[in-house]
Amino acid sequence: MASFEKWVPPAVQTYHRITCSHFFGLSIILVLLLIYESSSAVAYQQSNVVVKNAAEVMIKRTFWYLGLQQPWSYWFIYAALLLWAYGQAKKDQLLAWQAPYFPYAVFESLIYALSLSSIIHLLARSLVIKVLGTNGEGLGLGQRMALALGAGIYEELLFRFGLMGALLFFFKKTMPARPVVHQVLAIVISAALFSSFHYWGGREPATYDSFFFRFYAGMLLGLLYLWRGLGVTAYTHAFYDLLLVFQGTAQV
Repeated sequence: MASFEKWVPPAVQTYHRITCSHFFGLSIILVLLLIYESSSAVAYQQSNVVVKNAAEVMIKRTFWYLGLQQPWSYWFIYAALLLWAYGQAKKDQLLAWQAPYFPYAVFESLIYALSLSSIIHLLARSLVIKVLGTNGEGLGLGQRMALALGAGIYEELLFRFGLMGALLFFFKKTMPARPVVHQVLAIVISAALFSSFHYWGGREPATYDSFFFRFYAGMLLGLLYLWRGLGVTAYTHAFYDLLLVFQGTAQV
């Protein structure tokens, strides 16, 4: 039987492989990160209180405890990650980017975000989840949009790139099983921790409904991460949260 790849045009196969690479993902997330930082600066320029996504706070607080306390330290770490990802992409021959790849990936992410919104609505259509662990009171539209971008960036870096990557590496080294078993375990564990994380610090009361709402979302994002890589997953998460901000409803 002919393999599935034989029915897919070579250009599509190349696009898929390259855009799945960590180097491509971290590169396009850098664009989103610059937009987030600049939009946050504008949104909070006249505010005495700055609200940040908890994943961002956790990541930066960890660096702070490690002695990296200057703002430029985070950019240095990101540059180091990019350099590592570049080496991996070069080794795997995944550097043959083409100009349309970035807009294609952004458009693809938007389609996934719309699909994710529909799926989540079907799974938890009766739930009302607070926006980013807060009811959103006192926050303007620009501030809520900035928080949505921050969630897409930092939650994917923390839970998919960091946690899922670590789990997959650990299972590969310690568990003699098929890769699909490792992947299923990594998705389930990371989704459970992703959902539980939203109750960290008492930001909102833990409920059965809200836990499984985010658990389902974490499972879908984990599957997307394995299939389409970090960049498309982060943009999908950010677009999904932006859609919900405009709808005035829940946010993952």
